[in-house]
Amino acid sequence: MSTSMTGFSCRSALQSAIAVWRQCARFASAKPNELRPLLQGLFVALLAPAAHAGTAIVGGTLYTMEDGEPRDGMTVLVGDDGVVEAVGAGLAVPDGYERVDASGKVITPGLIESYSQLGLVEISGEATTVDAQVSTSTVGGGNAPVVEPYRLGPAFDVQYAINPDSTLLPVNRVGGITRAVVAPLPGNDPLSGWGAVITLGDGEVLSGPKVAMFGAIGAGSAGYVGGSRSAVIQRLRLAFERAREFRPGRFQQEQGGYTRRELEALAAFLEAEVPLVLSVHRANEIREAIALARDFELDVVIHGGAEAWKVADALAEAGIPVVLDILANLPVSYDQLGARLDNATRLHQAGVTVLLTAEETHNARLLRQIAGNAVAEGLPWGEALAAITRRPAEVFGLAEGVGTITEGAPADLVIWTGDPLELTTWAERVMIDGRWMPMESRQTRLLERYRSLEGNRPFGYR
Repeated sequence: MSTSMTGFSCRSALQSAIAVWRQCARFASAKPNELRPLLQGLFVALLAPAAHAGTAIVGGTLYTMEDGEPRDGMTVLVGDDGVVEAVGAGLAVPDGYERVDASGKVITPGLIESYSQLGLVEISGEATTVDAQVSTSTVGGGNAPVVEPYRLGPAFDVQYAINPDSTLLPVNRVGGITRAVVAPLPGNDPLSGWGAVITLGDGEVLSGPKVAMFGAIGAGSAGYVGGSRSAVIQRLRLAFERAREFRPGRFQQEQGGYTRRELEALAAFLEAEVPLVLSVHRANEIREAIALARDFELDVVIHGGAEAWKVADALAEAGIPVVLDILANLPVSYDQLGARLDNATRLHQAGVTVLLTAEETHNARLLRQIAGNAVAEGLPWGEALAAITRRPAEVFGLAEGVGTITEGAPADLVIWTGDPLELTTWAERVMIDGRWMPMESRQTRLLERYRSLEGNRPFGYR
């Protein structure tokens, strides 16, 4: 791909001139021992290119995701504020804009992972790098003290633990993932707490805290409430009954096993009108989730949904979206005996909004492979792409325009070498909020480090 400058804007030239002038002024008043760093700074200022006023992506096949249809010969203008300025055919490239020739490429919005622990988990087997859940059991053994599980339940909030320096962010970013919903894992209560949304940029990554409340129904959750699935449903109903009655200014004892802190979190959730994402697989328990949504006027989202196809009509009637990993199609538990590969297709045909997830924090970049397999099982291509771009943004209430390439939208986009749902395609360039991201990660650096074992490098490099 070739890039070229069509000219320098007055503002860009002025910025460069000011940088040089400042270095010269410092040089004139410097002491002898200060000259070297100042000379280095002056050299950098003179050689640095002027900042681009914006970016123009010209040519290629564009999917704006307004309707899932391809558009050829278009130009996308991105301002220096990180927002899409215009999309159209034959647009003039303004002076000072970086021109990117995307001929022969495919341009899509950045991909959005709908369920992950990105930023919360580094090495799954090393507990000190896992911040996705509150302890589910006592800790002890040998001479170690026994520590009782710490109760937070629905009050748990992942936003404070998200690590912007996680090595997993660049690994997935170079695969085209630009935003992700970060969910708490089930801990010591059927309600596991608040999730957040992050960008996979190289600065501050927290984009939106408290975008949804998360929980689970099934055999795993039953262990927190005595062992019965029925008790899980009863506890969830009791939680929202108590949250409705909660009054912050009035003293209230612990009710139904929920502390004041937990009830405050649930009351805030009801007030915020954000989704309740329930991890549930079995058809009869999905029906209970539908009833919960109806009785308490909740915006429920089903995550997992191995047997969701069995109750597709009921989900469509209730307007409840489903987040799926279609490759989780084996009966790995009694909750998932009805799992099947064409789950997403059947749900879509019934009118259910389908979102796709890779269910793998370390490999969220496989999201497009999941979408490609959904297409192989009958999901329309445009719907599969929407399920990993526009749909997650809509369901989780992200900023207007996220998941699309439209005027006024945040400029999150990917330039692909071909069909993004094909394994032989890769992301050539990734833009987040109008900035091109470095196409490197720990994995690519290791590749370069060990690409050749020849030479006189230290032993650790051979």
